[in-house]
Amino acid sequence: MPYMPASDDPFVMALRRIEFESGRLLQAQILFLKGPELVPFRDAVSSALERRHTEIRKLWTEALESVGITNSRAE
Repeated sequence: MPYMPASDDPFVMALRRIEFESGRLLQAQILFLKGPELVPFRDAVSSALERRHTEIRKLWTEALESVGITNSRAE
């Protein structure tokens, strides 16, 4: 029988968090791209999204490094 990790397994919890954060980022991007009411705020929203993307990339890199996987492309 294949190994099924427990729902409180730290790796499973991290993957769920990544999935959740990715969904939030996608929703914000869709609203940003489609919403005419955001036109006056696009620069601020774009900056906030880029900061969050940077944070997510850093967290992902740290998660991979914690299990011995290094990224050959430095971002």
